[in-house]
Amino acid sequence: MPTIYQVRGYVLEEALAWLLRNSGYQLIVTASPNSGLASNGAGLTVRGRGADHQADVLGDFAFTPPFSLPIRMFVEAKYYGRARPVGLNLVRNAWATVADINEFPVAGGPHGRYRYVYALFSRSGFTDDAQQFALAHQISLVDLSLPMFAALRRAVREAADSVLPHVGGAGGTATMRAAFRSVLGTASPPPDLAGSPTVPALHDAATAMKARLEAYNGGEFLLAFPPAPFILTLTGTTPASVEQFTGYAERHPEHDVHLRRDGAPSSGSGQASRWLLSPAAAPAAYTLTFSLPEHVEGWITDETDGRANTRWLKRTLLSAIIIYRWVGEVPKVYQLRYTPQRR
Repeated sequence: MPTIYQVRGYVLEEALAWLLRNSGYQLIVTASPNSGLASNGAGLTVRGRGADHQADVLGDFAFTPPFSLPIRMFVEAKYYGRARPVGLNLVRNAWATVADINEFPVAGGPHGRYRYVYALFSRSGFTDDAQQFALAHQISLVDLSLPMFAALRRAVREAADSVLPHVGGAGGTATMRAAFRSVLGTASPPPDLAGSPTVPALHDAATAMKARLEAYNGGEFLLAFPPAPFILTLTGTTPASVEQFTGYAERHPEHDVHLRRDGAPSSGSGQASRWLLSPAAAPAAYTLTFSLPEHVEGWITDETDGRANTRWLKRTLLSAIIIYRWVGEVPKVYQLRYTPQRR
C-alpha cells in the first residue's frame, strides 16, 4: 500500500495537470501508432534508446516553438515532509529519462518526432546540488514550498487524506488517477471505471479538491517561458489575479512589466523568495507572482555584487517572458517585456 506522502504526490500531479490545462498542456493517456508510446499493465510508457520509461503524467503542448519539434512534457511531483527536499538522484533520473527518449529514432519519420522535457514540482524544495544539476541540463524545477502555494498544498493534502484508504491493492493508484481525471476533465474515463467500488469516494475527493482549486486563483497556473534554462509557474497574489491578467493581456498581448523581489531569503533558510510582476503602464491592473530556483536566488543575493546580479538577471534571463494560453479553441500568445522602474 502506498504511503500518505506517495498518495499526496500522485494527487498533486493530477492537480497540476488540471491547473496547467489552459497553458495548452493536454494529458496523454493512450498510445497511438508511430508515437513512441506504448501501454503496459502499469500504464503508459515512452520508448527510449536504451529502455522504456514509465509516464504517469505526460502531456502534449498545443504550441510548438519556432525551429523546434513539438514538445511533450513529463510532470512529476513530490510531496515529501518539509524537512526532506528533493535531491540530486531524482533530478538526475529526470535528465537521464529525457536524454534517452530524445535519442530514440521513432518510426514514421519526422512526423512522429517530439522533444521531451521534464518538470519537477516539490512541496519541500530541492537540494542545492539538485538545483545546480537541473540548471545545467534544463530540467525545470518548481518549488511549491512558498506561502503563495499554501492553498494548493492544503487542497492536495485533504484530497489525499480522503483517498488513502481506497488506493491499496492492485490497480488502486491507476483507478484513483482515472477517477480524478474524469472529474477534472483532463481525460475521458476508461470503460471499466464505473465498476470499481472505490469510485464514488474517489469522485467525492476529486470534486472537493476541484472546488478548492477553483477558489484558488480561478483554478489556473500560467506557464511562462523566459530566455533561460527553466520555466516559471505564475500564480496570483489574490483569487482574481489570473483573471485580471488575462483580461489585461487580451487588450495588450505585448506589454512592458516591472519586476521586483518581495524580500530576500535569509541566509541558509533553504527557501526561495517571491517575485512580483505587474504591468508598467497600469501597475494596479494585475499582480502575478513566481519564485526562481533557489540556486539562482543564492547567486542574486551574493553579498559582493547582489545588486548588479539582480539587474543582469532582469535584463537577460527575465528580459522577455512568453506566456502561451489556450482559450476555447483559440491559441493565445502574450509577451511581457521587462522595463526598469523609474525612481
